[in-house]
Amino acid sequence: MAGIKEIAKITGLSLATVSRVFNESHLVSPKTREKVLRAAEELDYQPNIMAAALRSGKSKILGVIVPEVNNFFFSGIINGIEKIVSDSGYNIIISQSHESQEKENEALNSFLKLKVEGILISISKETTDFSLVQKILDSKVPVIFFDRVPNLEHINSVTLDDHRGAILATEHLIDQGCRNLVHIAGDPKVSIFDKRRKGFIDAILKSRHKNIKYSIIELNADVQNDIGILQKTFDANSNIDGVFAFGDEIGLHALNLLKTLDVSVPEQVKLIAFGNADFTNLTEPKISTIDQECSQMGELAANLAIKNLQDKNINPQTKVLLPRLIVRDSTS
Repeated sequence: MAGIKEIAKITGLSLATVSRVFNESHLVSPKTREKVLRAAEELDYQPNIMAAALRSGKSKILGVIVPEVNNFFFSGIINGIEKIVSDSGYNIIISQSHESQEKENEALNSFLKLKVEGILISISKETTDFSLVQKILDSKVPVIFFDRVPNLEHINSVTLDDHRGAILATEHLIDQGCRNLVHIAGDPKVSIFDKRRKGFIDAILKSRHKNIKYSIIELNADVQNDIGILQKTFDANSNIDGVFAFGDEIGLHALNLLKTLDVSVPEQVKLIAFGNADFTNLTEPKISTIDQECSQMGELAANLAIKNLQDKNINPQTKVLLPRLIVRDSTS
């Protein structure tokens, strides 16, 4: 495979000059740059970006960590990040934590070894020790948190108003005449799920309707176990007429469980979820949901990262997106 030695040989330039071209040095004239790039194209030469990063300390790479890539929400965020980064001259490396703090820390350490210039991260469900993250922040590597944010001071973050989203979902059920509500809740140790739980309760307590009953349950996507949980919930209160699921996937799971129990949606029970994943518009009935504005979240996070790279003295910023109610057949 051709290298810079071959390029130097056919152009008659020094190795140092050829190297400066690929390192984007301002010391190289446009004519020389064009000559080197033309030779590189003829030789089908591809510069080793990682090697250049180790030499120069400038990788032009941003590291992105998400809990799961195959999750609609996080894939939407990645699309938003790529949209901005692709126009900025940077590249991204994506890693998954699989909801594990250990894997998250491994990814962070790998990024540091690769000399990424910035990190965008949504923390895992397991993460409670932020010492490594704090060490990175102290080193002045820009870190942008999105969706799931640690309780740390002076950080850049882009989040959704999850509390408000849960209020919108719950108020919609109440407006549709529901008076016996169930919230299928997520892990309360995860801040976004805890906010949705609190939003559900606050909407009921602040409602002008004072005769609303409610309960909170947790499902785990184990069909047989969850059928039992849902059956017990309906046995304890046969008048349940509204269900708010903390996420779209668990909402779809709940829809299938209700069908198994011969409970008709929306005639007997109205169902709303959270996320606005593509499949919610393809189910029967189509699922009402809360749009999390995932692509916009990714774009804002990427823009924040680039601003921090351009200005090291910029103050940390907190951006909060407003959720949007999407009404479909499951509640109408």
